[in-house]
Amino acid sequence: MAISPLPVDDSSADVELLALSSRGDADAFELLYQRHNRALYNYLLRLIHRPTVAEELLQEVFLAAWKAAAKFRGEAKVKNWLFRIAHHRAVSWLRRNREEFTLDDEIPNEPVTSQAERSVEDSWRIEQLHIALDKLSPTHRAVLELAFFHEMNYAEIAKIMGCPIGTVKSRMSYARRNLSAHLKKLGVE
Repeated sequence: MAISPLPVDDSSADVELLALSSRGDADAFELLYQRHNRALYNYLLRLIHRPTVAEELLQEVFLAAWKAAAKFRGEAKVKNWLFRIAHHRAVSWLRRNREEFTLDDEIPNEPVTSQAERSVEDSWRIEQLHIALDKLSPTHRAVLELAFFHEMNYAEIAKIMGCPIGTVKSRMSYARRNLSAHLKKLGVE
């Protein structure tokens, strides 16, 4: 079956692709992968800070999604379901590797979402933002990442992170306060 490219924000198309995937349609699953792999990889990379580990976890996420496609109940958007799988894989990895997890030189020097046409000043501000984000805990980075980079609301974030909405709100408040303080220290208004 030939599947034409669909816009990433079309959640009904994701449901259709996942349903086809659950019946063994590899082409549908490949399209689902193409639609979401970049956002999931960036999310994992920002939490883990290790490109090779983020790539491995991304493959684990999609393998888990392939295996569980038939069990998808439609209680959330497919995108949010994938982010929930990714979040749990990242948290598990961070727990298993807590002792060895340190920020090292494997963190990319350039923002993952680089744009060649940015001015030097804008590039500097973005770099400072990434430095400040790196000073936050993975949990607090995750809340900011999901809200601002992936435009999810508190209810969606709560489902992905497996916590109450109130916890998401308090983590967001803490993350914003600390991000602002770190940016001030770096000279960014």
